[in-house]
Amino acid sequence: MPVFMRCTGLAVMAGLILLTGCASSPSSSPSSSPSSPGAAKSPTPSNSSTAPQATAPSSPSGGQPEDTSRVCAQAGSYLTAVRTGQQNGYDRVVFQFSGGRPVVTASRVATVYADPKGTPVPLAGQSYLHVVFRGASGVCPPSAQRTWTGPSVLSPYYPQLLTVSAAGDFEGYLSFGIGLAARGSYHVSTLTSPDRVVIDFSHVALGKFPGIWDITSWSQYWAMQYSWLNGHQPWLSSPPMVVQAWASSHGYTHAAVHQVTASTFTVTQPGRITATVTGTRPVSVPGPWVITRISYGTAA
Repeated sequence: MPVFMRCTGLAVMAGLILLTGCASSPSSSPSSSPSSPGAAKSPTPSNSSTAPQATAPSSPSGGQPEDTSRVCAQAGSYLTAVRTGQQNGYDRVVFQFSGGRPVVTASRVATVYADPKGTPVPLAGQSYLHVVFRGASGVCPPSAQRTWTGPSVLSPYYPQLLTVSAAGDFEGYLSFGIGLAARGSYHVSTLTSPDRVVIDFSHVALGKFPGIWDITSWSQYWAMQYSWLNGHQPWLSSPPMVVQAWASSHGYTHAAVHQVTASTFTVTQPGRITATVTGTRPVSVPGPWVITRISYGTAA
C-alpha cells in the first residue's frame, strides 16, 4: 500500500479563515461577487482577472500574524506567504504580498509550463489553473534575499484543490500552477492589510472512488498520480503490470497474465483458481491504472 504523503505550506490554515481586510476596487470579472466565495453560481470564465472582495471572517485564524512592513527596500510587490485551507463547499489558496498587490490573472489551461524553461509543471488532478502575478517576485533584487522561502509545492489534497506549485519567477512575472480534482468554478478576489490574492474553488462531486486494491480512495490516487508524474513507479500506468503486482501479492507466484479485453485480464497458475481482474484509469488525463473488480473461476 503506497504511503500517502501530504505537504503543507508556510502556514497551512486550520480552517478557511483570513484576517479581516479591506476590499480592493473590482476589476473585470463577468460575475458578481457572491456573499460567500463558495456560493458563486455563474460559470467561471477561462481567463479570470482580479475579482471583488473576498468575504472576510469575523475571527482570525491561527496562522502567522499580519505584517505590513516592507520586506524589500526596492519598490515592487514581493510574495511573503502562500497558504491553503478549506471549508464546507470550497477550498482556498491565499497569496500574500508586501509592497503592494500585483495584477493577477488566472487562466484554465491544458498544461502549465515553467517560466522560462518551458517544461511542463507536474500537477495532481485533471484540471489545471495557471496563475500569473505581473510586477511581482519572491526575491528582493538588491540583496537577492528570498521574500518567500517556499516550499515550492503544496499538496493539501483537498476535495478540489490538490496541488499548488511554483511555476516561475522571471522578469517581473511570478507564476504558479494549480492542480484541481475536476473542472469546476473558481473565484479570484483580494484583501488588504496585508495585501492578499485569494482564489476559491468550489467542490465538484467525483463520486465513489472505483479502485478496490492498493489505491482505494481519491486522496490516495492523487498522491500516487503526482508521484507518478514525477517519474516514480512508472509501471502504475501499465494495466498488465498492475495486474501482475496484484497477482504476486495474492500468492500467484508463477502466474500467467492474459489480456482478454482492453480493461480485463485473466490470471492463471497451475493448481490455483483462475482470477479475472478488471480495471480502469479513473481520470481523463494520464495517470495510474486501478483495479475495480476481481472474480474467480475454476482451478487451472
